[in-house]
Amino acid sequence: MANARSGREDRRVTFTKNAIKDALLELMGEKDFEKLSISAVCGAAQITRTTFYSHYDSLDQVLDELIDEAFEVAEYSSTTLSMTMPQRLNYLAQFDTVEKLREHNSDLPTCQRIADTPKYRVLFQDRTISEYIKNKLFRMMKPSVVPDIMEYCHISQDQAERIFRYMLAGSYEVNSALNWTKNDAWFASRLTILRMETAGLEAIRAANAR
Repeated sequence: MANARSGREDRRVTFTKNAIKDALLELMGEKDFEKLSISAVCGAAQITRTTFYSHYDSLDQVLDELIDEAFEVAEYSSTTLSMTMPQRLNYLAQFDTVEKLREHNSDLPTCQRIADTPKYRVLFQDRTISEYIKNKLFRMMKPSVVPDIMEYCHISQDQAERIFRYMLAGSYEVNSALNWTKNDAWFASRLTILRMETAGLEAIRAANAR
């Protein structure tokens, strides 16, 4: 009986948390995140503030959970997850037309596919939280990407972190300018940036190998 009760409670918690997250996403389609309130989210989710606070401390916490989910969905669908970051760039560089790159969208880095799922796209289209999301993505990806850059380019951790911040922030801003819509303009821009990133890392690697 205890296990059955626990199972029902777990399902109830999951249902309520999903209702809160869905309500926040729905409201973000109408207003910027910074203009939303807990009361508005509770109204959309049809719950009380007490119920909200039994699951979350703030809307920022709900936002964090949604970003984590979007990242996990994109990462799960990756076909190049086992590659290092430089290996992935060199692999993608062979797809030298918009059409070829589009065909290999699933080979793109997780951060370039994080808004592919329509459910989460509204998070990245909100410019008021761009810096927040960029910093969160940096912290999430730093443990795997920065060591890759350090080893490939023979540079220090500080240098690798700055390069990664530059690459992440620049790509994010281009994606935002294109409203995270993967049309021909998006893939053309991604192709150009990919060539620049690949050539840049190769140049640094060659310079430090002398």
